[in-house]
Amino acid sequence: MHSVPTNLITGFLGVGKTTAVIDLLKRKAPGSRWAVLVNEYGSVTIDGAMIEGSGPEGVTVKEVGGGCVCCAAAPFLPVAIHFLLLDARPERLLIETTGLGHPARLLDALRMNYHGRLDVRATLGIVDPADFAKPEMLENPIFVDQIQMADVLVMNKLDTATPELVADFQKWANSLFPPKLLIAGTTHGRIDPAWLDLSSNDERRALYPEEHAIKGSGGRKPPDATKNQGAYAPRSPVRFATPSGVRPACGWIFDPADVFDEAKLLALLANTNEITRLKGVFHLPGEWASVNRVGTAVSVAPTAYRRDSRLEMFADGLDWDAFERALVECLLTSHGD
Repeated sequence: MHSVPTNLITGFLGVGKTTAVIDLLKRKAPGSRWAVLVNEYGSVTIDGAMIEGSGPEGVTVKEVGGGCVCCAAAPFLPVAIHFLLLDARPERLLIETTGLGHPARLLDALRMNYHGRLDVRATLGIVDPADFAKPEMLENPIFVDQIQMADVLVMNKLDTATPELVADFQKWANSLFPPKLLIAGTTHGRIDPAWLDLSSNDERRALYPEEHAIKGSGGRKPPDATKNQGAYAPRSPVRFATPSGVRPACGWIFDPADVFDEAKLLALLANTNEITRLKGVFHLPGEWASVNRVGTAVSVAPTAYRRDSRLEMFADGLDWDAFERALVECLLTSHGD
């Protein structure tokens, strides 16, 4: 088996990692085989669905949910990679980390356990100008270590940044040690494919490794929201919530036949103030759409994903029971395309 060029795409919540992955897939060489491993914090995997709904032919997507693959979901990383390599036989592997993940342990695992099978190349770290503008983010251990482990550092959403902020970012990025292979800016997550083949620096070290020490999962596999898909019933979504003691997140999967009233749904998702981050794919009358919310900004786009409607979100102080009832109230009384 040849050594598969492999890249990590990392960055904090809402920076545009999935958008960058989808854009790269659309520009891959026709006929080439790529694989994407998506790691998500919650058990309802949304990014994989969005990639599946937007990617071209020759792309295989596998998901690992229920925590980052460097700790809670670590036992399931080898299984996911094994089946990707066996089934897809990819010519390139992209790994999109969760926005709350720590890439250092994942990089160590890839280099130690897959030597000769994976050719680990540049790790791309994506930064949102809004995050960089917050002084507290520069002291956030997860954010700092995502930046520290990146070989290529990219400020996305340049169209939302002032020239002064961009200059401050450039000055700050230039001061980092070890120095980056490349510091760049872009919009809409557009990544130059040539950046993927820059060499990875295996001498980079996490500054806050203790912040993401390995946490045992007690031998229990995280809930797999991709299984038993035929078991869902109309108007009766299945909920997957994080346990107490960790960052509050919750996800739902709806029966494929459930159809949402678009106006009611978007009003609920946009006007629930407690929501801090949201991704979903929904069956609407006559179409399917992906919905993305970062802060108060909501975007909607068509998707080719058709398996089910699903939602994953972070929220502070939100009553999940009440919100679930509000979601069900957004469903149309009769199904149909």
